[in-house]
Amino acid sequence: MELVISAEVLASYVNIASKVVNSKANLPLLNNLLLEVSRKSIRIVGTDLEIQISATAQVAAKETGKTSVNAKLFSQYINTISKTESVTIKKGKGVLKVSSKSGDAEFTTRDVDDFPLFESSEMETLFTLQGEQFASMVDKTIFACAKDDIRPILTGINVEVENDSVMMVALDTFRLSKIIAQSSSNYVGKKQVVIPSVAMEQVVRVIRDTFIAAVTEQPVVTCKLSKNGNFVLLQYGEIEIFARLIEGDYPAYKAVIPVAHQTEVTVSRTLWLESLKRVGVFAQSAIGQKVILNFAENKLTMEALVPEIGNIREEVAVTHEGEPLKIAFQIRFLLDILSLIEDESVIFRASTKVAPGVFLQPSLDSFLHILMPLKLDD
Repeated sequence: MELVISAEVLASYVNIASKVVNSKANLPLLNNLLLEVSRKSIRIVGTDLEIQISATAQVAAKETGKTSVNAKLFSQYINTISKTESVTIKKGKGVLKVSSKSGDAEFTTRDVDDFPLFESSEMETLFTLQGEQFASMVDKTIFACAKDDIRPILTGINVEVENDSVMMVALDTFRLSKIIAQSSSNYVGKKQVVIPSVAMEQVVRVIRDTFIAAVTEQPVVTCKLSKNGNFVLLQYGEIEIFARLIEGDYPAYKAVIPVAHQTEVTVSRTLWLESLKRVGVFAQSAIGQKVILNFAENKLTMEALVPEIGNIREEVAVTHEGEPLKIAFQIRFLLDILSLIEDESVIFRASTKVAPGVFLQPSLDSFLHILMPLKLDD
């Protein structure tokens, strides 16, 4: 195995594939990257058995072959070489030699016959989305995933495909985000899978990697499902991310989405967010980080009461339709959704102080966010 490759290309692809490698894995091969060279390409693979990232770069190799090297050390070394240099990689007996103008280094290699790989044959295409469209959908859902493993199913993003419609849903016990888009694939039927949020996050990082963006001719994400239904392949250009699906029944979330409301307000997102940040100075010390919202007479009043510290009260003008409403939410969750909405205004709907609040982005009617209220003291 022998090839010459740009240091910039090699570093970029090694960095991507290394993201899922656990340097403390019990299985020695899982500490390593797989390097697989054909006549026209080098494939670099990292895995933790749950997620596998494969990055393929086009090269003109002198000799084909494959080997594996320690991911952490190889990545650290390659990233110290100037991006303008070329790197020669050559496999020797038990070592991989890396040469550049900066010098030579040899890495001890491991046999790759037992390197664990996902099988990519016989997969069914579920959807195809523009890269940034996919990334935006993940942005608007992933933050609502559960952060602990008490209920593993809630740590992933629920993806439902029906013909050319793709819906992503994420929820924990306090909030829910849902967004829908149209796929350009020709899938016919219905399918539901729960993809680990870590895998979805890795795809977004690849999409927004400036080097990958520059070399990707078709900036689309294609999602394929394995024949046995155990894992998916998310493909973006020459980057492939395999993810083992989270097993279990996703909660029946549709029942918590309100179908009616008694109060609707339209608020300047910027003004609301700025006021909430000031209120948050007090609310973060309150029990449950509670902020009280009072909608009445085209005005939103926000309060945080902390007897040991003090209190704060802010007002923002709103366009108010329907009944007056007093309701409380956790300040962090409010800041999360208002930071995420991209329009200058945000629409808020609710019915009572104990019913879920609904947040909408006016320019994106396929998106909604639901937030459960906190108990108000009588």
